[in-house]
Amino acid sequence: MEVSSKVSLGVSGEVSPAKDAEPLRSAGNARPGKARPGRYLVRSGSVYIFQIKVPKDLCDQALRPVRVSLGALTARQARVQADLMAAHARFCFDRIRTRRLASGQDNDGGKGRYGHGTPQFSGETAGEVASEVRGYLKAMTSLLSQEPPPSPPHQEAAFEGVRGLVGIARELAMGPAGNPVVVDNVELLKTRYVDKIARTSAIGAEPLATNREGATIAPPVLTQPATSGSELGPAAAGQPRPAARTMSKATSSVPAFELDRRTVERRPSCKPLFSTISNEYLAARKARSGEDNADVETARFRRDLFIELIGDHPVDTYTGTDLQAYVALLKYWPASVKERPVRMSAREIIASNRDLSQKPLGIKTLREGYVANIKAMVRSKLTEHDYRDPFSGAKIFYPETAAPSQATEPLSADQISRIFRIGIDRGLLDEAMLPLLGHLTGRRLGLLVHLTGNDIREKYKDVWIAQTSGIIKVGKTWRRVPIKTEASSTFFVLHGFLKEIGFVQWAAARGDQFLFPELMRLIDPSKSASSYMSRLFEKAGVTEKRKEVFHSLRGGNIELMRDNRVDTRDRKLQAGHTLDDEHDFYGFRAISESRAREMARTPLKEGVDYSMFDGLDFERLARGKRTFGRRSNI
Repeated sequence: MEVSSKVSLGVSGEVSPAKDAEPLRSAGNARPGKARPGRYLVRSGSVYIFQIKVPKDLCDQALRPVRVSLGALTARQARVQADLMAAHARFCFDRIRTRRLASGQDNDGGKGRYGHGTPQFSGETAGEVASEVRGYLKAMTSLLSQEPPPSPPHQEAAFEGVRGLVGIARELAMGPAGNPVVVDNVELLKTRYVDKIARTSAIGAEPLATNREGATIAPPVLTQPATSGSELGPAAAGQPRPAARTMSKATSSVPAFELDRRTVERRPSCKPLFSTISNEYLAARKARSGEDNADVETARFRRDLFIELIGDHPVDTYTGTDLQAYVALLKYWPASVKERPVRMSAREIIASNRDLSQKPLGIKTLREGYVANIKAMVRSKLTEHDYRDPFSGAKIFYPETAAPSQATEPLSADQISRIFRIGIDRGLLDEAMLPLLGHLTGRRLGLLVHLTGNDIREKYKDVWIAQTSGIIKVGKTWRRVPIKTEASSTFFVLHGFLKEIGFVQWAAARGDQFLFPELMRLIDPSKSASSYMSRLFEKAGVTEKRKEVFHSLRGGNIELMRDNRVDTRDRKLQAGHTLDDEHDFYGFRAISESRAREMARTPLKEGVDYSMFDGLDFERLARGKRTFGRRSNI
């Protein structure tokens, strides 16, 4: 069978070479004796799939047909939609041809004949052409599958008149078999239906005047809107003026996001309520992360706040307006928990802070916390309950009062030395060693807190590393180590200085015991450690107001590796960052022996006093107990 290259021909049976025929038959689309679904169509059960070949002049290699699912439709619906999709496909092909001829720039200053702005695809390769066409057709499928908008109320009478005239014509065409009631009253019915159409078409138009002889006088043509009767021409004198239009409450200038979204009218839906969807999402996160995961409870609080402010509606009836309304109300939500009285409702708290006497939320907390949590919950059941993302494409405007995120600032050598000195003087192992570990490894505080003796080992000769298994046993319960990404589970090199002061040997000898038992006996070790480190930094004269925090030690280590010309890929592996370059994924996703040995011997930061760590008794420091935030004498 000859394979046609013209996109205008049907492709249901001959769009693919012989090697592609078997997959179509396996889906039940080409069985002998079965009627073909139609041009540009194949079937998989009750689902129709549109397919079309990319013209040869747009691709330099053989490509499989571009295919887009149309969903479960009747045969007639599928054929109609396939014809429309084929037209859109040709439109897309022409657009690519035009862009190629213009070498990526159209003659109207970058705004092309078929769109605006810089194209996302260059269209120079066959793969890009197929990707662009497929994406465009998927968008068109989404538009075509939507229900047509309802007829405007003021046009219903006109449609009724048209339907009436069509009905009269049908009865007359039937001859003697026609309905006698209709046939005997044709003129009366015609007049009634024509009047319905005429009244609709005359809405907003001036009524026609007649002279004494009964002839119709055409209305005058005004070049500018008339403001008084004296401005009308002679021909319009004495003619009735159109009624003045008044704006109804429904068309007021109040933005939709400023309305009470709890009571706005929404379309009927059979989908579950948002509370049901979000409960399933939170239950799944709780089962995955653990019963006492603080992030789950934070997300639950933000969910409850959204329902209280916007309302609990069927999940597919929300829109971007609801999200914008949520953000607009959160403009006045106090950032500090202490400023949110338990006795007051959310709307009362917001009303009490309309003057912004309390500091509002920051932009990062708004975008990556409150808004991101709601989006994740709504999108969690898209496939299971078969609904579209109601927030897709919504552009949210955040208030100017939401403070932008501030970058962490580096610590000076003198500040680091003061932190080390005060931490050792406190007599607690976590305050003495966690700042040093953060400074020399570049790892996050939460991971360092959960290290055990078994996590410390000699990976290469004279090169010691630390690597968490990702799950630990606290008491009788197994818990997940609070690592941010999978990349954080890779091993990281321990600097040779840690071996020189004896910390590596002491840590490895602890076996399955935690290195920082005083912290691990607490409910939330990571959160508590963060608080203790903040207090330690304050005692050293380093305040958070300037964004000089424990995380600055992590950033300082990355800068130190950069200064010592450590390879970018190795820096990411050491810090636990995700590799984002395709080339970096080849080979072992771990630091090699030669590079690890170089990193263990890199020069320490100049100006920092490390001598205070010589001769420390780590066993004694580990026995130190903290009482109400203070150390006890040993």
